[in-house]
Amino acid sequence: MFEITATDLLGRNGIIHTKKGKIRTPCFVPVVHPESSKNLLSVKEFQTKYDVDFIITSSYILKNRYADAKIDLHKQTSFLGPIMTDSGAYQSLVYGEIEFTPESVIAYQERLGSDFGVPLDIPIAINDSYEVAKTKVEETILRCKQVPSTIANTDTVWVGPIQGGRYLDLLEKSSRAVSEVDSFGMFALGSVVELMSDYQYDTLVDMILTVKQHLDPGRPLHLFGAGHPSMFPLIVAAGCDSFDSAAYALYAHEFRYMTTTQTFLLEELEVFPCNCPVCLNNTPKELIKRPKKEILSALASHNLFVCQAEMKNIRRAISMGTLWELLESRSLSHPNLKKGFDRLIQSSDLLVNNTPAIKKKGIFVVSDDSLKRPEIISHKQRIDSLVYSGSKNLIVISLIHADFEQVYALFKSVKRFLKKHASIAKGFEIWVLDPVFGLYPLEISEVFPLAQYVAIDNLLRENIHSIIRSSLNKLNDFQLDNLILIGNLTDINEIEKEHLILGKTNLNIKSFSFTVNDTSQSKILFILDQIFGN
Repeated sequence: MFEITATDLLGRNGIIHTKKGKIRTPCFVPVVHPESSKNLLSVKEFQTKYDVDFIITSSYILKNRYADAKIDLHKQTSFLGPIMTDSGAYQSLVYGEIEFTPESVIAYQERLGSDFGVPLDIPIAINDSYEVAKTKVEETILRCKQVPSTIANTDTVWVGPIQGGRYLDLLEKSSRAVSEVDSFGMFALGSVVELMSDYQYDTLVDMILTVKQHLDPGRPLHLFGAGHPSMFPLIVAAGCDSFDSAAYALYAHEFRYMTTTQTFLLEELEVFPCNCPVCLNNTPKELIKRPKKEILSALASHNLFVCQAEMKNIRRAISMGTLWELLESRSLSHPNLKKGFDRLIQSSDLLVNNTPAIKKKGIFVVSDDSLKRPEIISHKQRIDSLVYSGSKNLIVISLIHADFEQVYALFKSVKRFLKKHASIAKGFEIWVLDPVFGLYPLEISEVFPLAQYVAIDNLLRENIHSIIRSSLNKLNDFQLDNLILIGNLTDINEIEKEHLILGKTNLNIKSFSFTVNDTSQSKILFILDQIFGN
């Protein structure tokens, strides 16, 4: 059912195959009212105009309005693609107990012809105590275990609801138990709407990552209740394959205009910073003079275009291996998004295990956060596992504070020089001291991403010094007789003077201190020629 075509961080491009059509993941799932007159937009146009694959609507509302009348869900909503129906759980959170039973909720969704149905779970309020939350989780698990004996319609894909709220041990318990139920073709994490209202993105990341570790990776994970599109890259990077939201319409009702990073009141805008059909054919001053219904419809239309455009941007980033760049830029749009990003970074092991080691494009190091990206962590781990050849003579070319357009050119020229002087260079090893990756042999310098990255030149001093200290300790372990240092040695000399890492041995050190850049390649080759000549 779920075909994965590309991965980056914990994000996954893929296709969920259904009888009503394909769902491209990651997927934004608009919430629609089952009565067409209640929607600001024509759901009939969702596929053709907005490129929507998948929607979610309320079986609870349908049951309340139409009782047991025969209803075809796709005709009712005017949407021909896959449709998910909720269980009424959210309404129970807002309004209290509902009169439906778990069995009746399943039977009703089957009668509707739901493509994706949800058993009647019990959501957890943000202020629920641990004991209250535990009781709700246990009841939800019990209901999920009863699903296989209750369902009758094999055309419906059942979605396993996972509850636990902010209590991570309860989330783990719920995800473990629900994943064991074979009847679920998809999982869904609930009880996050109140967190989103408070912008608790760090807690949300904790919740998603906790659940992801205990679910079958072959089945997609849905998130009930996302929000603004600025958070979409974060929840995708944490592992959500689909997520629903009514924000595109709710924001419109408040006369709020979405962009990918923030929201504006319509009255605040002088121009529309967008080229969607709504914005191309209107100005803010023109739109605000129209009847209220037209204003709301136009804003909802624009907001949905923005949400869909961001999803395409995310899928593009995953396929090209640049989801980190997108996520890092979006995280700067709100302090709480940055907190969520920081929390995701703390789970580097999970990110490393799910991020390709080789990518189509080089990587950007635009901040000290970038040093924690999984490609860098995984490659540094591989470098640390290398065994030194045992040569007593080592030349280190330091790229600390180097100023290069293409360091690749330096590596190529040095390798050509060594090939030409192979006989006299035989007694020497040449390693590179890199400000991002540390100390590594020249032989692997062309392996991704050692020569396929671009970094800012003002990384935190403490990060540079940490790289230097670890590299000096490694050099000390090599048990060398002769060490030749080439490059900007200011920081290296400062740290060595402070810690005496190399000074504790009888090592003979020779230094050539200058800034390595595009014009100093010939100088490096001249020094090598002098070293080998002597």
